[in-house]
Amino acid sequence: MGVLLRSITRKCALMVKRLTLPILFAFLFTLFGIFSGLGYHLNYIDQLSFVQHNQLGYADAVFACDIIYNPIVYPIYWVIGKGHVNGTFQMMYLPESYAPGEFGGPIWGLRKEDHYDAYILYMLTWGTVLNLFFLLGVTIAIEIIRQRILYLVLLFGAFGFYVFQILGVFLGIIVGSMIALLLFKWPDNFIVRFWRSLWE
Repeated sequence: MGVLLRSITRKCALMVKRLTLPILFAFLFTLFGIFSGLGYHLNYIDQLSFVQHNQLGYADAVFACDIIYNPIVYPIYWVIGKGHVNGTFQMMYLPESYAPGEFGGPIWGLRKEDHYDAYILYMLTWGTVLNLFFLLGVTIAIEIIRQRILYLVLLFGAFGFYVFQILGVFLGIIVGSMIALLLFKWPDNFIVRFWRSLWE
């Protein structure tokens, strides 16, 4: 009975680990997306109009933006043809805060540049949920085919974007693949033993 219980416990722990790992990597890549340079490159942004509706507590903002997304971090954006967007966008802008007092009005920021962080966040998050599920599908597929070395290749590709944008992704994937092949061609070394210990 004790042997059976230990066997079931071990299988459950292995299943939890196999599910936890792809979830962690999916969230890690999603987290990369909020960092300028690593998740995206902003080529241009400018506020075109900002119409305040003080009594309603929001403003209508129109801005122009040219942004390139990291294909490793935002794969769904590239799949649907939105990996590089350049155009005019409209959003509902909520106030940064409210002035003190019973009839304190909304505070919007003194300069148009004060609104840019909200515009960039809007451009990054319009497809966050769908992108996260797509990343989760990719990481689960890696677990199914039992090729966890692909995580290393994807990480090199993601960081390659920071250096050379789209070209850097391809270079990063190539470098990551070469390093992975070199490391695993000679399996009896510290790095490979450490890598394998993470999954056992």
